[in-house]
Amino acid sequence: MEIQTCGKLIDSLLEKVLCMNILSSDYFKELYRLKTYHEVIDEIYNQDDHVEPWMTRNCRGPSTAFCLLYKFFTMKLTIKQMHGLLKHPDSLYIRAVSGNFPVYLLLFVFPTM
Repeated sequence: MEIQTCGKLIDSLLEKVLCMNILSSDYFKELYRLKTYHEVIDEIYNQDDHVEPWMTRNCRGPSTAFCLLYKFFTMKLTIKQMHGLLKHPDSLYIRAVSGNFPVYLLLFVFPTM
């Protein structure tokens, strides 16, 4: 079953500068080649070494983790896939990225009261 959304834009849930930097980053543009849930998980496994929103050191670019988190927002994940992310046995980075996802997803899925 696909997770239904209330139509709230992802851009309104993340810091505006972070969203703009994610969408304009070369890395995020490369993620268009990833079409499946499993390909994105493999990318997290192979690329992530921290889960902060911004790159480490003196760079102000978005981290790979938040680019991949944004990629998940653009996909139509199922409830089963969400559970799979949260309980993934292979990498703590997969669980960490997906751990951020439900927080933002709750804001995205459920209308504000």
